[in-house]
Parts: sequence; C-alpha cells; structure tokens
Amino acid sequence: MRSLSSADRSALDDWIATGGWLHPGTLKALGPARPPPTPEGSGKGGLEGMLIAGVGPAGAAVFSNPFDVAKVRMQLQGEASSGGKAKNKVFCNVWECLYKTGHNEGIRGLQKGLSASIIREGSKNFFRIGLFHPVLDQLHDREVHSTSPPIWKRLVAGSVSGAAGAIICNPIEIVKTRLQASSLHPNAVGYQGHQYTGFVDAFRVISRGEGVAALWSGTGVSTVRSVLSTSVNMTVNTVLKESALEDPKWAWLGLTPGPLTDAVCSLASAFFAVAANNPADVVRTRLYNQPFEMVGGRRRGAYYDGAIDAFRKVLRDEGPAAFFKGFSGHFIRTGPHYVVAFMLMGGMERALVRYREARQERDWAKGVDLSFEAYKEGKVWTRSSVERALAAATAPLDSPGGGKEGARLKALSSDAEAIMRMAGDKGVFERSDYLTVVAPAIDGAVARWHARARGAP
Repeated sequence: MRSLSSADRSALDDWIATGGWLHPGTLKALGPARPPPTPEGSGKGGLEGMLIAGVGPAGAAVFSNPFDVAKVRMQLQGEASSGGKAKNKVFCNVWECLYKTGHNEGIRGLQKGLSASIIREGSKNFFRIGLFHPVLDQLHDREVHSTSPPIWKRLVAGSVSGAAGAIICNPIEIVKTRLQASSLHPNAVGYQGHQYTGFVDAFRVISRGEGVAALWSGTGVSTVRSVLSTSVNMTVNTVLKESALEDPKWAWLGLTPGPLTDAVCSLASAFFAVAANNPADVVRTRLYNQPFEMVGGRRRGAYYDGAIDAFRKVLRDEGPAAFFKGFSGHFIRTGPHYVVAFMLMGGMERALVRYREARQERDWAKGVDLSFEAYKEGKVWTRSSVERALAAATAPLDSPGGGKEGARLKALSSDAEAIMRMAGDKGVFERSDYLTVVAPAIDGAVARWHARARGAP
C-alpha cells in the first residue's frame, strides 16, 4: 500500500478496528491477507509451459549441434548397404569425428543443419516436453490423489507426448539428418546423394523429387524412438527432481530448486534416455539418409524397405553392436543438450513464478487501497464492491496457472447476487450495514469456499 498521512493513518486504524474490508473471522481463516507463494513449477502447464518447453531446447541446440553432427556420422559409417565396410572405420570415436569434421570442413561442417536443428528442437519439444505435464495431470489429478504420480503414469504421459512430437515433426527430422550427414570430403560416410543448399531447399527438393509423402517416411521408427526417449527422460528427470527436493532421505545432498538441480537431474535422465533409444536412433538415421528409387510407380528405399528390414540388415551385416554405434556421441550430444535445455526451461519457469507472485502482490495491494478509500470516503457497498471483496478473499484458494480462476469468479458472482438481495429495494448497503450484514455474509461465503478447498462436503 502507498504511504499514508497521519490523518489517513488514523482512519486506517479505525477501519481495521471496525472489521476492515474483511470480517475479522475471514481474516483469521485466511491468515495473512496476501497471496501465498506460487508453487514451484507452476509454469509447466498450458500454452506458457509448452512455449517454455520449445524455447529452452531450441537455445540449447546452438551448443549441442556439433555433437549431433558427429552422432549422425558415427551411426552411418560402416553402412554395408551404402558400399561401406563394417570394419573399416573413418572415425574411431566421437572426438576424432569432431576433429576431422572441423579440420576438413571447418565450423560450417560442425554446424551442418544448425537451422534445422534449432527449428526441430523448438517445434518437437513444444509437444514432446510441453504436453508431458498436461497429459500427466489428466492421468493423475493432484486434487484427487494426494500421492505423487506413479512411474507407470509418467511413462504413459511421456509416450503420448513423445509420439505426438515425432509424428508432427518428422519432416524436420528427415531434413536435419540429411543436412548433417552431407559432406563433400572424400572421407564422407554414408550415402552422399543428398546435397541441399539449406533447410528450405531440402524441403523443396524432397517434395518435388520424392513427393510430399516422403517427408513422413520413417515416421514409425521415429515415433518408437521418441516414445522410448521421452518416456524414460521425463520419468527419470521428474522422479529424481522430486526425490532430491522432497524426500528426506536425499536432504543431505542440499539441493534446492535451481539450476544445479536442473543440471544434475537432466544429465542423469539423458544417460538412461540414450541407452533406451540408441538402437532405434541408428535404424532411423539409416532410413532417413538412404536414397530412394521409383519401382513400378511406387517409391521405395534403395537400401531398406522399412524399419524392420533395416533392423534385420544392420543385425546381419554389422552385428548387434552396430545398434549402439554413436552411443558416446549420442550421449555427449544429449547430456549437455538436456542440461542446457532444462536449465533454460527451469530459469524461465522460475521467472514466470516470480512475475505471477509480483502481480498477485500488486493486485492485493490495489484491492486494499480501493477498499480503504471506499471506507474513508463513506461510499456505499455496491454489488461490484462485494464481488471485489469476495474475489480478493478467495484468491489464495486458487492454484496459479491451474485454470480454475474463471470458474471461481463465476461462482462468486452468484454469491454476490445472494448477498445483495439482503439490501432489498435500495440495491446498495450503507456503510453502517457493513458489520451487521455485509461482513458476516462475506465471511460465510468465504468459509464455504475454504471448506470446499479442503474437500469438505
């Protein structure tokens, strides 16, 4: 509230002594008449949460793209179907791949497909991560269940959100993989017939040369990969974070909501996610990068007929270990990428929480000012005055971002109408009616709201 003159201070003391803008019983029920802290992570739901889920990974792609390039090329080397030899390695490990790519092609080679990678991370994670919490909330309503969501529900939520992201964004995945695999150097690995000038040119050439449907080739294996990756990643990440912050057994770690917790939990989840999806990732990379030919008017892959055929040929020609080709590059790319992405997302979520708290505090102070001015100037209590008092008194019962505010205000309108009927034909309450009629009525309405919030009938 603004600073007060001595005269206003005297009026304020009298205002408080006579019950103030809320009845004393209501004040006692509410505790301090100001909004409670916004729950940690409240920014995860709705459109705001989905936008944050897209922006964070898109920013992280700038740093992780060179490792993604190395991962793709490690997975393609030794591809028997493209004329390579399983035992003839161009790169012994991810570090050699990064060094040779940088030495032979420069920074442009290390950042091949950067624009596609940024767009892919932003769009896919808008759904992949952004839908996880909304889907989980549908499976496990926290107002009904007092316990934390079980692991199986988290896995299901991650599977649904991961599948949605993979199906919608498959065209971008194909373009990104082909751009990252392409190289004009003699030691290039995998099929090198895809030479595009950039992101837009790749879409144009594929659509014209292979047909629009080609942009969704490999969707099946990409969906399987995304389901495995997202379900494991989000389950491990959320379980570890909740355990570190809420379980007394892990209190000795001293972790608090912040960047360090985001980094530790996301790095651990990255390892398990990579272990779960690397085989599917190898198959997907091979399918995305292979050339295509028209046979009897039907488009078909030159090396593989589909995911099952690719799996069979990789197993036959290169052995089971081939499914973990590029594992180190995959983790070296995914680990730091998840760390940066989840730190960015966590920072934006906490900034959103602070903004909401500041807005609640400002609205509360404004309500106090308006109510005090009405009392000091002797204004009557109208329906809008009663609605403002009810709204301010019950605001702490809302979970910010929970989508319940509209329903609460609509219900409060009927409460205000019932209270105003007590005013009779006048349609307003005089100030003298405050303690005898208005305050008890508001107190009763707020008490009913508190009972409903606590689950009482």
